[in-house]
Amino acid sequence: MASVLLSQSQHSQSETLKSRNKQNKIVKKINKLKILLTVRENLSLSDEATRILLVKNGGLANNVNQEDLLPLFQQYGEVQEIVMLPRKQYSFVSYSLERDAEQAFKKLNGFLLRQCKDPTQNVVLYLFFVKEAPPSALASSEMPGGLHIIENFVSEEMELSLLQLANLEEQTENLGMMKHRQVKHFGYEFKYDINDVDVNDPLPLGIPDVCHNFLNKALDLGLVRYFPDQLTVNQYKAGQGIPPHVDTVEAFEDGIMSLSLGSQVVMDFRHPDGRHLKVILPRRSLLVMTGDSRYVWSHGITQRKSDIVSNPNGQGLTLLNRGTRTSFTFRKVIRERGKNNAESVVSDSGETLPHSSPHSSPHSDCEALELEEKHVHKVYEDIAEHFSGTRYKAWPKVVDFLMEQPPLSLLADVGCGNGKCLGVAKQLFEIGSDYSSNLANICRSRGFETCVADVICLPFRSNSFDIVLCIAVIHHMATQVDFDTFCDLFVMIVLCIAVIHHMATQARRLKAVTEIVRILRERGKALLYVWAMEQEHNKKQSKYINSKRQGKFSGRKCADKTTDDTSIDRTNAKTNTETKPAGLQSGVTCQDNLSTGRIDIPDSQAAPSDRTCNHLAATETLPVHQNRTQFQEQDMLVPWQLKTKANSVSGTNESANVFHRYYHVFKEGELESLCQQVPQCFINKSYYDQGNWCVVLEKK
Repeated sequence: MASVLLSQSQHSQSETLKSRNKQNKIVKKINKLKILLTVRENLSLSDEATRILLVKNGGLANNVNQEDLLPLFQQYGEVQEIVMLPRKQYSFVSYSLERDAEQAFKKLNGFLLRQCKDPTQNVVLYLFFVKEAPPSALASSEMPGGLHIIENFVSEEMELSLLQLANLEEQTENLGMMKHRQVKHFGYEFKYDINDVDVNDPLPLGIPDVCHNFLNKALDLGLVRYFPDQLTVNQYKAGQGIPPHVDTVEAFEDGIMSLSLGSQVVMDFRHPDGRHLKVILPRRSLLVMTGDSRYVWSHGITQRKSDIVSNPNGQGLTLLNRGTRTSFTFRKVIRERGKNNAESVVSDSGETLPHSSPHSSPHSDCEALELEEKHVHKVYEDIAEHFSGTRYKAWPKVVDFLMEQPPLSLLADVGCGNGKCLGVAKQLFEIGSDYSSNLANICRSRGFETCVADVICLPFRSNSFDIVLCIAVIHHMATQVDFDTFCDLFVMIVLCIAVIHHMATQARRLKAVTEIVRILRERGKALLYVWAMEQEHNKKQSKYINSKRQGKFSGRKCADKTTDDTSIDRTNAKTNTETKPAGLQSGVTCQDNLSTGRIDIPDSQAAPSDRTCNHLAATETLPVHQNRTQFQEQDMLVPWQLKTKANSVSGTNESANVFHRYYHVFKEGELESLCQQVPQCFINKSYYDQGNWCVVLEKK
């Protein structure tokens, strides 16, 4: 008996010792984090208890969201709000009562939120008191100007009838599958590759008769001025969404209606000045967008399975799980193109709303995003394998730059493509990122650390890289990364090669350079390459337009159409066939004799060249460049044509696929001028390299 009691006593002492050691580790960790948060993040922590908690390792950069935190913290009292910040490894949880925050502080400090196979990747929460938190972006009663929501607009019986009409699970006629949803059209098919309808090609089925009664009701209420003639039915499963966008101005009249069936959802509205509003769309409600909400604010739905909203009684938060939501979006098509239908619309400030014509440049970030999505991001996703096959090795001057860097430096290759610049300098630690998930996967398959990331919103800590490469990227962009792995890295080198020339506005190009400088450490360097408008420099033609060199590429497998293919020049044909990376299509050849002009693009795999290219109603009618000729304009579309070997032999063009990539080519001095607008850096070196303007930036 005595031995049993002794054993129990020893076990109890052992458990007490383990608990004490664990508490000591937590205290040490908290003290270290307190210094980090105060010094690096410039946060003001409170030694006294407050009702607001800062939750370290509970941020978006840890792949933690509000849905993970709310049930956990609600155990200890009424949670008023949870604030998550972009690219941060912490969040803020506000309680109604201070004592509830104290209770959570005691119970959840050191809490293991997520356990991983690799213990170093575990997500452990550490809590601190703060006196104030940043403003949240919860769904609220505030709405954009011109936005109307009418709850219970249709009955439950009508909802059932409409869902049976849509029947997206079984029908296939006029039914398509978008990346994040199913879609069906009535009246006119909305063509997502051009963000427009073909007014001369109506569908057999118009607006269904069952919709006429409630549409007339909307007209009688004065919500809209036109009876719609185009209907798009979208079905969103829980977790699906739609990117932020503004419905094409030139395509549809003012007054767009959307009926939400099957489930509620929170819709995000964003203003060009940075305002962000979340609006709840209840089940069976009608959303009407007119004026500012139609023409100025973008709208979208975030991909998640639930939404955190304020309780109906106004006290605390609640979690609303999403179901399958079907939206009926009604629009009135503008038949007379070029007609200014927004002239009578007045903005919140009393000014006439800016109206986009086919000849106006993108005047908002949203329109620029649309252009880049259609003629950069989507194109590179579609041509990724063949594009990879044309990238054999890094350009010589890029190699020289990398080999000059100190050993053990950390390199970020922003817009890495298939990773041709990675692995060149064995003495460096490297991370590649690209907007194209297909290119990133190819790069990853070659053994390189790679993530999907956007050049204007990189998922890396500030002041962290030694070197940044930005080669042919400021015309591209990239998104999302394993935050747990990379967010704490320190970057001293960044490459950004052939990316910035894919960005559609000066503001976005500036934002890209600013973001690159942000992630650089002090004295870190970034190498930027952009396509030059001047393809002849010091009386010497670039390889891109060199007439002697063009003959070599006629009929050559996978010959590129941009300056990027200069790397191929140093590799003979035999070597090319032996060393081509994964993704090269052996049965495909490229054609370089595309004519210039302006073309209509009815599909991302566009038709052969015609005369005009209205890629977006809200952006400029862009010229189509004739490959391997001098540039005539700075903003243009550059064709990428694939042709099967069989058709190449027969001489027919019927099955040729033509893709059009947006480019802004830089004039001499333009890249330097852009970089000089970014604080905390200076131009270490600038030069011309085979049809590209190049700059080496150094962070102060």
